[in-house]
Amino acid sequence: MTLKVPLPLAAEARHFIGGAWTPPAAGDRLPVENPATGAVFTEVGAGTAADIDQAVQAAESAMVAARRTRWTPAQRQDALLALAQAVERHAEDFALLETLDTGKPISNSRRVDVPGTAATLRYFAGWATKLTGESMELSQPGETTAYTLREPVGVVGHIIPWNYPLMGAAFKLGPAIAAGCAVVLKPAEQSSLSALKLAELAVACGVPPGFFNVVTGLGPVVGAALVDHPGVAKISFTGSTATGTQIAADCARQMKRVTVELGGKSPVIVFADADLDAAARAIAMNIFFNSGQTCSAGSRLFVHRSVADALVEKIARIGAAMTIGDPLDPATQLGPVITQAQRARIMGFVEGALTQGASRAGGDIALPAQGYYVAPTVLGSVQAGMAAVDEEIFGPVLCAIPFETDDLDEIAALANASRYGLSAYVWTGSLSRAHGMVSRLRAGTVRVNSSAGDIAMPAGGVRQSGFGRENGRAGVEAYTELKSVTIAHDHQARDHG
Repeated sequence: MTLKVPLPLAAEARHFIGGAWTPPAAGDRLPVENPATGAVFTEVGAGTAADIDQAVQAAESAMVAARRTRWTPAQRQDALLALAQAVERHAEDFALLETLDTGKPISNSRRVDVPGTAATLRYFAGWATKLTGESMELSQPGETTAYTLREPVGVVGHIIPWNYPLMGAAFKLGPAIAAGCAVVLKPAEQSSLSALKLAELAVACGVPPGFFNVVTGLGPVVGAALVDHPGVAKISFTGSTATGTQIAADCARQMKRVTVELGGKSPVIVFADADLDAAARAIAMNIFFNSGQTCSAGSRLFVHRSVADALVEKIARIGAAMTIGDPLDPATQLGPVITQAQRARIMGFVEGALTQGASRAGGDIALPAQGYYVAPTVLGSVQAGMAAVDEEIFGPVLCAIPFETDDLDEIAALANASRYGLSAYVWTGSLSRAHGMVSRLRAGTVRVNSSAGDIAMPAGGVRQSGFGRENGRAGVEAYTELKSVTIAHDHQARDHG
């Protein structure tokens, strides 16, 4: 099959800065591989600090111009709504870009990523007209008017990973634009194409030039320059804990606002009274969907011993039945992981666990000869201390650990025995047990009898899964600064501290 990448810039390898296609300052390019074949199918620009400086200047100028002409909340709302419609009009182009870039099945790109992006933009569009301060009655002497204002934090730098590039861009662009901030986005070098197309459409949808800039390139070069730039008021990063820790430290030295959504090793706790069929389907999809490349995937299964064998068998059977193959085939359910290096890393965890005495549920699963494929894997006979149990694998690998106790504190202690704290999942037929586990689990998000998320719910982690929240009201307000205003009615100067 001959594929035409639906972007004129694909052969030009340009950034999108100030509303225009801009060649990289150094003129360098980076190859982009198709994970399903390992073949290079296009290139993107290899940005430098000079490109970031140009983009930040364009963003600063755009915000100054918007203050002069007053880009109103209603206009920001309309621009985001128009962009959501544009994403839907170009749905097939976006789906193809996501699949070529990441290897995710085209059915997933069409069913999840593209409509999820449109829905995300629509949700945040609604917040543009609903950001408010509040008035207060003060106790100090004299008549005063006191209130707070929410103002845009300034130019924001976004750094997103390769697992959900289009939705990842929307998750960050939507609240930033709603709050009135201009954006410089650095997508992952493995999956930059959909963000570039989104930026091109944004200008046509009413986002002023300079409010959405995309600079492609390597993290240690472009990402680092974005974090260090003095014109950037806030960084929002999603990615690995190691990189996020460094970014948080760099921002702290500059007193720069920062949100970091990092890795996870999320526990799934299944009690004996759970609906095992529903739990098995949800657990399998949660860890195998997108080839396990999801930050919040439930990768540690704690299950009551009385139902452990039955549940593990159900999950393994679901994984073995998944259609693995060409991501462009609508029948494919499981595609490759992003790179050969990522595949080798995942298999290192699996093989290491098997060497240490772990077992693999189910039989061998045939994989395509080409591409970076990893079979859905359920590991049993594992224990704390194994790298596969303790470390984020970021692949379709589930570690199953039975428990026998009914003591909620003991069960929670097993689940909390991790340096991460992004998400947790509980499956039970008991409402009191559900509430008891929610209060004991250390995670930014806890879901009971469900694996589904919603853009209206704040998302983020604790411990080494990061800090700050995205999505919901909290995610929009993170792009604002709160200003307190007090006005004395009699115009006499007072100093009350």
